[in-house]
Amino acid sequence: MIIITILLMFGVLFADEQKAHTHLSYDTSVTLLQDIQSDAIILGEGKKLVYVFVDPLCPHSRKFITMVSQSPEMLSKYRYCIFLYSIPRLKSTDVVSAVYMSPKPIDTLLQIMVEQKVSSTKGDEVTIAKVARIAKIANKMDVYKRPYLIIKK
Repeated sequence: MIIITILLMFGVLFADEQKAHTHLSYDTSVTLLQDIQSDAIILGEGKKLVYVFVDPLCPHSRKFITMVSQSPEMLSKYRYCIFLYSIPRLKSTDVVSAVYMSPKPIDTLLQIMVEQKVSSTKGDEVTIAKVARIAKIANKMDVYKRPYLIIKK
């Protein structure tokens, strides 16, 4: 009985403990992002570069992409390098694959995120490798929210 009480006390004490997030330096993060920049989907033609991690099924990511894609001012001022990085609970892996495997990934991404016309497909080897490269960098950077933005100085 005493052991159960002690276990319950520890459960209550540590139930609200959240994971401490580690943040890399800005320079380290940008260097890592430059390594995967060729995997990005580009939106906008501005001079200012913005790296963005989104999940195509995340409502917050959808709001962000909708706002940006419908703002000529933002599209002319910024060039968004968009990396698709799934949130596990949203089960968006096949949606991410559909975007990357499409002939025009930016068009497919906007259809899914803005128009909410969701499509999905199983990834091939190339797509799985691209998703893994992005996930590896996102994990190193401790990307835990979507959208996650870094503006290049």
